[in-house]
Amino acid sequence: MSIAFAFIFGLLFGVTTSQSEANAATTKANVSQHLYKGLKFLKYPQVSGLTSKSAEKKINASLLGAAKKSYKAYLEVKKQEKEAKGDKNCKDFPSSCHYEYQSLYKVKYNTSGKLSILYTDYQYTGGAHGISAVTSYNYSLSSGKQYKISDILKTKSNFAKVQKYAYKYFSSHEPYSYFVNKVSDVPVNKNTQFYFTKGGIYLIFQEYEVGPYAAGNPTIKIPSSLYK
Repeated sequence: MSIAFAFIFGLLFGVTTSQSEANAATTKANVSQHLYKGLKFLKYPQVSGLTSKSAEKKINASLLGAAKKSYKAYLEVKKQEKEAKGDKNCKDFPSSCHYEYQSLYKVKYNTSGKLSILYTDYQYTGGAHGISAVTSYNYSLSSGKQYKISDILKTKSNFAKVQKYAYKYFSSHEPYSYFVNKVSDVPVNKNTQFYFTKGGIYLIFQEYEVGPYAAGNPTIKIPSSLYK
């Protein structure tokens, strides 16, 4: 009887352990860095260790697609550089015609079955400084679904509440208060970038959207109580 009990207990314990390991794999992804076409300035991530290989495949295809977009943008910048080098200004100020392109990423959230990765594409095409654009990629680790902000802010009322909340912050804090004078100065719409965080999301804005260039990409945490 005790042997049978031990066998059943061991079987149940083994199942529980396996299930626990599966849940752990779904809860958090392993993220590795890759270079697109071996170019050290075009970095992109890939995930592994997910319970659902279908989800893993979807996420990796999406992230690879982002790298391909960056590569196309890089080729366009190099084309512009080649054309610009025939200009007289380039001969007088050669450094201003040394164009640059770089793609980087940061893992902003990787727990509780969700993954947020923030891409930054930087380019310099002359002038005082370059400019960056940020794009967020947010996924469900169980299904591979890519979340849009409309999946989080599901109604017009949600968007309006979040916009007003962000406006109150930026309009009362320097250096943003010099740029934000009315609610519409803080764009919160389907194109607004975001990433997951504990207890809500962060909105992240592009350069110059709500502040000066020196402010970079301003962020603000939006508690989930505001939109749930």
